Parts: sequence; C-alpha cells; structure tokens
Amino acid sequence: MEEKKLSLPEIHEELVCQLKDIAAICNRHGIEYNLMCGTLLGAVRHKGFIPWDDDVDLLMTRDNFEKFRKVYPRECDRRFELTYLNTWTPRVMNRDPEKAAAFTDFFILDPVPAEGFARKWWFLKLHILQGMMKKNVDYSRFGLKNKILLFGTHVMGLPFTTKWKAAMYEKISTQLKEGRDLCMSNGAFELMMHIWHPEQFEEKITVPFEGVDCLIPAKYDEVLTILYGPDYMTPPPESERVAKHLDL
Repeated sequence: MEEKKLSLPEIHEELVCQLKDIAAICNRHGIEYNLMCGTLLGAVRHKGFIPWDDDVDLLMTRDNFEKFRKVYPRECDRRFELTYLNTWTPRVMNRDPEKAAAFTDFFILDPVPAEGFARKWWFLKLHILQGMMKKNVDYSRFGLKNKILLFGTHVMGLPFTTKWKAAMYEKISTQLKEGRDLCMSNGAFELMMHIWHPEQFEEKITVPFEGVDCLIPAKYDEVLTILYGPDYMTPPPESERVAKHLDL
C-alpha cells in the first residue's frame, strides 16, 4: 500500500498546530525564542508562511533551549514530541508517521571560540560530524569537491553509533559557556558560519503568524539582511520557489 504524503496546505496546517503548542509553553514558562530563517522571512515578507516553505524555524539561546527541553515533554500536546531523530537538529514533530513530514526545527545560539585557528578548528569538527551523521544524501545537489567531502565524512562515521555522534556534537557545540560571538551551532554547513551578537536578538516584538502571536527580533531587518541579502523582500524566481523537504 502506497504511503500517503501530506500536501503543502496540510503541512502548513500541522505546523500551525505545533507552533501554537510551542508558543503557549514558552509563554507560560518565560522561555525566550524567536522565528528564524525562512519562518522569519515569511512573517515579514508574507505575513505568514512563505507559500512554498514546508517547515518552521525557531531560534533559542542554549539556556532557553535547555529550559524548553525539560518542560516541553511534560506539557506538550500528546500528539507531538521533541526528538533529534538521526540529525543534529532538535525537532518537534507529530508522533504519527504519516504527519512526520511537518516539523519545527530549533536552532541554538552558542558562543564560538576567538577568531583564528581555534575557531576554524571548532567549525571544522562540527562540519565533519555533520557529514558523519547525514543519511540518504542527494549527491546530485553538490559539486565534485563537496561530493568527495560528504562521502568521505560519511565513511568516517560508519563505525560510530548515532548516539555517540550526537553526544560528540553537543559536547563540542557547548564547549564555550560565554562570549559575544555566537553562531547557530546546529545550523547546516553555511548557515552555521554566520556570526551573531546578543543585541541582535535581545529585543523582540510580537507579530501575527498564521493566527499565532509569535516573537521576532526587533532588529529583523538586520537579521534578514545577513541571512538573505538586502533585497530579501523580493521573492526569488519562480523556478526556485520549491519546498526544501517535501517531494511534491
């Protein structure tokens, strides 16, 4: 029997339910978060989902995520769970496998080492671990150099369990406990490399997102310009308006 796939409108409906649940628990416990990446762009440019987006992206500091990780499993809607699955990014998703295509990713801000060799080595270790943890890679999306790197790190990871690799990833990510230079330590590849500062996210404002009151950085223009460039309000060509995770 062929597995039923969720349509994009069904994924959006499921994501709104997740976002309501997450925002309510964060508000109840004073846990700070904000919309990030494509979800932040959608909130500003489309006043809701980017029409072709198929997930929700949230940002938290490490301290706030640790609070969230403790309370969410106790208080969340029983349909949902917080899981790492086979990736380095924590996700909220439906326990029903038929609805697993809809998920909320949590990006975590961690301090990075000082500029120079220590910072480059820190990023390299995380990138290697990402390659070791990736499964079902679509190599057609990459050039020859990245194909070789992905395959090489994949082979490096084969002798190790997913649990060990995830534990190593978190150990390295949380190596520094303080500092002004931050990054989304669990962002994929290039996304991880953006350097952020606390003041870019300290002040937040509330905006409606698909009927849910959500927090975004008051300096959203600065954040979105760093992520997408100064013309972020201009949608991409139609050929690029495709879902990232959904095989439509």
